[in-house]
Amino acid sequence: MKKTLAILAVVLLIIIVIIVYKYNSYKSDMLRIQKLNEEYEIFTNNEIVGTSLITLINKATDSNNKNNIQLDKNNLYIENDTTSIKIEIKFLESEETYPMERISKLGSEEFIKNYATATFKCTDKHYHEKTNNVKYLLFEQI
Repeated sequence: MKKTLAILAVVLLIIIVIIVYKYNSYKSDMLRIQKLNEEYEIFTNNEIVGTSLITLINKATDSNNKNNIQLDKNNLYIENDTTSIKIEIKFLESEETYPMERISKLGSEEFIKNYATATFKCTDKHYHEKTNNVKYLLFEQI
């Protein structure tokens, strides 16, 4: 009887440890996602200048590279369901939207030279359904 009770206690203890571990892991993931989104939300809630926008583009590019997001034949990041980030910019002088990859390809210095003091506002944003991470931001020059 004591042996059965000891085995039951050990199994119960293992189940409790697994549940606590899973809960802490889930809580840690939620905090990480919240922190990541807050980094982008800072830029999306107010008007920003071109220097801040290029910083955000560099941050998104770095994030895509760290998360091994693949590029298509046009050198644009291929969206995945969890960690990819796309940023597009619409300038006053054009109806076309420009992907962040095109801005990066032309160079940060060139963008800063032309749009350092220009004002931009985030007019659209989307989140990944699976992770609730930011997946898309559209900035328009105002």
